[in-house]
Amino acid sequence: NGFKNFYSGWSDYLPGYLYILYFLGKIKGFIPDVILYKLPAILADISTGFLIYKIIRKTKSEKLGLLGASIYIFNPAIIANSTLWGQVDSFVALFSLLAVYLLTTSYWLSTIFLAIGTLVKPQAAFILPVVLLIMIKEKWPIKKIFVYLLIGLFMFLGLFIPFWNHGNLFNFILERLTISANQYQFTSINAFNFWALFGFWKPDNFHWIIGIIVALLISTFAVRKNKSPYFLCAVIFSSSFLFMTRMHERHFLPALAFLAIAAIENPLLLLPYIGFSLTYVANLYYAYVWITNNFKEVFSDLVVKFISIANIIFLWCVLFPVKLSFKLKSVASKTISLPKTNLSPTSAKYFLIGILIFAFVTRTFNLWNPSAEYFDEVYHAFTARTMLHNDPKAWEWWNTPPEGFAYEWTHPPLAKLGMVIGMKIFGENAFGWRISGALLGVGIVYIVYRLGKDIFKDEIVGLLSAAVFSLDGLPLVLSRIGMNDSYLLFFALLSIYFFLKQKNFWSAVAFGLALASKWSAIWALPILFLLWLRRKNKFSISLFLSFIIFPISIYLLSYLPMFLSGHDLSIWWGMQQQMWWYHTGLRATHPYTSLWWSWPLLIRPIYLYTSDEIGGMVSRIYAMGNPIVFWFGFTSVIVCAIYSYLEKNKNLAFVVFSYLIFFVPWAASPRIMFLYHYLPSIPFLAIATGYVLRRNPKLVYWVFGIGLLVFIYFYPHWAGLQIPLWLDRSYYWVSSWR
Repeated sequence: NGFKNFYSGWSDYLPGYLYILYFLGKIKGFIPDVILYKLPAILADISTGFLIYKIIRKTKSEKLGLLGASIYIFNPAIIANSTLWGQVDSFVALFSLLAVYLLTTSYWLSTIFLAIGTLVKPQAAFILPVVLLIMIKEKWPIKKIFVYLLIGLFMFLGLFIPFWNHGNLFNFILERLTISANQYQFTSINAFNFWALFGFWKPDNFHWIIGIIVALLISTFAVRKNKSPYFLCAVIFSSSFLFMTRMHERHFLPALAFLAIAAIENPLLLLPYIGFSLTYVANLYYAYVWITNNFKEVFSDLVVKFISIANIIFLWCVLFPVKLSFKLKSVASKTISLPKTNLSPTSAKYFLIGILIFAFVTRTFNLWNPSAEYFDEVYHAFTARTMLHNDPKAWEWWNTPPEGFAYEWTHPPLAKLGMVIGMKIFGENAFGWRISGALLGVGIVYIVYRLGKDIFKDEIVGLLSAAVFSLDGLPLVLSRIGMNDSYLLFFALLSIYFFLKQKNFWSAVAFGLALASKWSAIWALPILFLLWLRRKNKFSISLFLSFIIFPISIYLLSYLPMFLSGHDLSIWWGMQQQMWWYHTGLRATHPYTSLWWSWPLLIRPIYLYTSDEIGGMVSRIYAMGNPIVFWFGFTSVIVCAIYSYLEKNKNLAFVVFSYLIFFVPWAASPRIMFLYHYLPSIPFLAIATGYVLRRNPKLVYWVFGIGLLVFIYFYPHWAGLQIPLWLDRSYYWVSSWR
């Protein structure tokens, strides 16, 4: 129909690839169609491979250049996209790579290729921030930057002119861009990304905002992690695919071109490169069968979710290709040599895996029982279910709830949003609203391992600390219930850990997430302040800005569903007032309340659930600690305090301080308190125990032998398993435990 009449019909493509199709139409007949329409993308693949070779040869060597080109050109993911299916995403990869490669040699060609790539698919424009970063790094004059952008803009606008057939040019271009952007207003369009966890083709009402923010945060962090422009482009394309909405299955392909280069620069990135390639092939296969076989789904919903989670993990492996580790700056003035061991790194790895598997199984086994809300789930989980149905009552403290339930507005909403995510993935059931907290409970075990290991620079201390923590009943019970305690503890510990590593940005983000789970996260601040005092270079504007901007932003962002449900800032502020009045003015009574000083002694646990007796069997859930962990752990904290004083050991002092700061301030609380408020201190109690056992290895077998037996004995009492009455009666060792 010619250029002028083309857009008289329907098309959501911008003009870029249409020029190539016009040319193919002119030579049609000389080459079989099955080859003709795939040939441009195939040639683009080969050109991209050659460009990868040139880039790596220049910075590394010719052999590595050949290797980089090979892992791209012969990648099944690349072949599947162009040679098999005949899609054109290869051009986005080629033009984006050309734009970066030519920037310092022929900047006018760079901007032309960037404009053309954007006209093929707008995703090419995602690399513009990297281009600007390179300009800043190379100290380009403002005039040169302006010329670069102006040339690209004229190229972008000029290629629309042959297709211009109504109105003024700018309105015509805006119309085409709007049609292209709004054609698929869905979260995931068969893309195995984060949004696929909640299903394909879901309206992206507000999700697109979240997606953009997350992608920007990840990309910003990548800048701090690695200055290589190819690495940064790989992160931008992969994070936008995984977290932005309206993504098709094919939109990930440009990331593979940049990641191939980054993987040669850093071989540790080969694993995520291979992983992404495999999941991309699976994603193409799913989408191809779906679109050509009457919407047939070749993978089950569970497999789709598994692959989507794998993609997120691979992105994590791109950002953190090396094991997280840090070395504490301050060391003891008197060095104490820990006993030598023969534990190999491989054995240590298997021990850690075993501990994490144990934690996972014990936290998820029989998680769906009880099937209805129990204890404070009638507030938290009930409100999460209300949010799931987009009911505005979840944000209105003045409403009268159904009998036996209450709307939970006394804490920030992040934990409830976590429960909503669980229910969206696994259904509106008990498992759905509990699984997120359970998984965070497993994550806490791992963070305890990292803290124990890195504070004392000893692998075995970390393993012992994690093992001790995994054996305790209080964190086990609170990770299996739809409340906010696991969320608070996970993100608070994560913030402390990142601050130890001097990763200020991520520490601030984690602190914001902790604060959006529960206000008591503020007790992490004294710990962070102590660590800040121990730094050599204390004064950093970025540090202070991070802890002002990101926690506040994340806290407000956690209320985004509230704002999107028609509530304004006045309702938000009213909710904050209600929360403050509740926590400072509550004058309630409860038969299982306990004073703060009694928690380490395990004097008064708390019943969370009890069933009726049926056939001599009963099911109960009791929030209490493992007596061995509690009592030996409290003794270990005292011993560590003594060690710290006698040896002037600042690391031990840090552990003892962290343990105390999370529960001693409750002495000033005007409201009733329960044993579960002691939870944030348990990780540091476990680390103190791990250190004492490390210095006294003869105690290890006794403590863990008895501790494991007691764990097995109490587990039905913690997990709500059906047990005979005689066993239930045996649990009440002292009268205050009833």
